[in-house]
Amino acid sequence: MRNESSISVTKMSTVFNFFEVNGIKREKALETIGISPSILESPDNRLTADEVYKILQEAMRLANNESIGLYLGELLSKGFSNILGYVLMNCRTLGDASEKYCRYEKIVDETSITDVRIEGSFAIVSITTIDRILLNNRQFSDYKISGLLSYIKMLTGKSINLNEVHFTHRKPKDISEYKRIFQCPVYFEKQVSALVFDNLLLNLPIIEPNNNLLDLFEKKAQETIELYDGDETYSKKVTRIILKEMNRDMPSIKVVARKLAISVRSLQTYLNKEQTSFTKISNDIRKDIALQCLNDNNASIDEIAYIIGFSEASAFHRAFKKWTSLTPSEFRVAAHSSYYIQ
Repeated sequence: MRNESSISVTKMSTVFNFFEVNGIKREKALETIGISPSILESPDNRLTADEVYKILQEAMRLANNESIGLYLGELLSKGFSNILGYVLMNCRTLGDASEKYCRYEKIVDETSITDVRIEGSFAIVSITTIDRILLNNRQFSDYKISGLLSYIKMLTGKSINLNEVHFTHRKPKDISEYKRIFQCPVYFEKQVSALVFDNLLLNLPIIEPNNNLLDLFEKKAQETIELYDGDETYSKKVTRIILKEMNRDMPSIKVVARKLAISVRSLQTYLNKEQTSFTKISNDIRKDIALQCLNDNNASIDEIAYIIGFSEASAFHRAFKKWTSLTPSEFRVAAHSSYYIQ
């Protein structure tokens, strides 16, 4: 993982096209806001969150319109010119494409986490911005959600009916453009930005998919993710993050997924492929810490229970016996007896 979240240049191509349409060369626009034009030499080059913020602010200044993010999202009319786009365009259904996007999203964008879940008869496609610079930024949030709707239309050839749209930022004085674009109730200051629609729409077919190409492109996408992440397994990443974040309470899978810039579902999928789970890793860490502490007479059993996140000593006793077939007291006695025999 990189220390600074970023977005690929291709993800912001519509914004650069906007500059050109308004008579400003994209290279000149970048120079104006202090970004080297050399970033445009490859669509796979990365822009930092701070650079993305500056680009959107310049577009807003040029348009003299705070709703510029909505318009830029509407202008998305082409697939991503990279491996993720080729994966999406060859999926069978909108649901399949949504799942693949969540899995491989950080190939193009690691400032946010997209997730798809079913609640009753509704499908909720949510976007959680995890970069503090872009968090609750109206233009960025508008661009992401409006663009998401544009890509759904592009992939399926259909204009879907939305039930609700959510944004994390404050409600603007004028929301007429939100109503025009989404044609449904729009809510602000929500926990995540999201599109809400009938879950049956996830069965909409993608235009002209090719399963053979999907296998080829998805293999390449997986290789790209592995190259991007390095050789470290997700099991090791999760263990490292839990140990780092553990402070009285064990961090939740949601917290860990956020640190990894992927959705909870994607993290569960990666761990399953490694034949493990978040619960197993968490319990293994708790067990290892408990064993180390029980070998030290300085910590009481109640203190150990507290250290590894159990609210009650009795719960720790039950868990420990499940792990070792011994109670914490029995293990401590046995461990120190062995030590003295040696």
